[in-house]
Amino acid sequence: MKEKLFLLVFIIFTLILFADLTLADYEVLTGDYWSHDPVMIKQGNTYYSFCTGRRTPIRKSTDMHYWQYAGDVWPTSDALSWWEQEVPDFADPDENNYNIWAPEIAYFNGKYHLYYSISSWGSNHSCIGLATNTTLDSSNPAYQWVDEGIAIRSYTYNNYNAIDPSLLIDDSGPTTTYWLAFGSFWSGIKLKEIDPATGKPFNTVAPMGIASRGGGAIEAPCLVYRNGYYYLFVSFDACCAGTSSTYNVRYGRATDVTGPYLDEDGISMMYGGGTQITWPDDDWKGPGHNDVLLDDDGRYWLLHHAYAVPSGWAGLRIHELFWTPDGWPSFTEPTCADVHNLGAALPSDWVQDCYVDFHDLLFLAENWSNGYDLQDFADLAEYWLQCNEPSDGNCIMNW
Repeated sequence: MKEKLFLLVFIIFTLILFADLTLADYEVLTGDYWSHDPVMIKQGNTYYSFCTGRRTPIRKSTDMHYWQYAGDVWPTSDALSWWEQEVPDFADPDENNYNIWAPEIAYFNGKYHLYYSISSWGSNHSCIGLATNTTLDSSNPAYQWVDEGIAIRSYTYNNYNAIDPSLLIDDSGPTTTYWLAFGSFWSGIKLKEIDPATGKPFNTVAPMGIASRGGGAIEAPCLVYRNGYYYLFVSFDACCAGTSSTYNVRYGRATDVTGPYLDEDGISMMYGGGTQITWPDDDWKGPGHNDVLLDDDGRYWLLHHAYAVPSGWAGLRIHELFWTPDGWPSFTEPTCADVHNLGAALPSDWVQDCYVDFHDLLFLAENWSNGYDLQDFADLAEYWLQCNEPSDGNCIMNW
């Protein structure tokens, strides 16, 4: 028993010695991380990011820090014929340069599904197209993007705009369902259920609304499901004006995917609600159009673009996304005091309060053979690092 206790204490103090206890900040990125309207997915040990641009550029990284250009979705030949047929004014003056907006990437039904926007500035005559691929590794002989045509379209007589797609794969119920959120300005953000066999809507019934600012600036939805809540992230205000951009990300949540989505003040996102999570700073302006990635290790990452000061260059920004004890997204990791303030506690079978001390280690060591294992120790180590100072008045010693 003494040997086990010594080992536990040794590992705990090793963790403390080498731990970085500073508040989380944006990740440091290098290489080619130019990006506008970014989304990200992971295949194997490689992260792939897609963004707005001519022929939909791709970038990749194995560590989420160093990024390199990895080609384009579309070849250098002329654009797909239906693009100009459906939205004649979407192309750049140079007919061989097509600026394709705001992609979304998701994996289901054995394929990667890339949704993208074909539109023109200030118009709701738009299309969301779909392309599929069985792999994102361009060195794989099977690598080939296949045009699947139009997923959703809108015309000038519609009260919505078919751009900025975001897919949610909801496996929280007895059956998995697939939902595509999209939209901007006009009547706001819309939602359609998708048939996983085709990647397209089940029917032509008008999409349902889930967020609006009464025609004001709202766009770029991103849907996330976590622990009984559906979270809707959107972007408010002015995009695409370089360092004059006022873009920012807002959020709300609902207990049903169709809403209503309420912000932290209880205001419906159908009536302009949305709690702000991204803010400009001295180096980056207009932080908006976000995506959320759930990594293999259970960590969430929020990414968006922003404009570098003073150049106005659009760059990828990545920040770990934490969750408060009552389930709201945050850029700050919750502390032991946050848990205590909600009247919660650490696991009651071996810690009766928020403060972690030597007696918790002793209890765990003495009960090592009674159903406790290394995961319990790892949990205790994490809490020790978060709250081990008696001077914290929100923590109560348990002996």
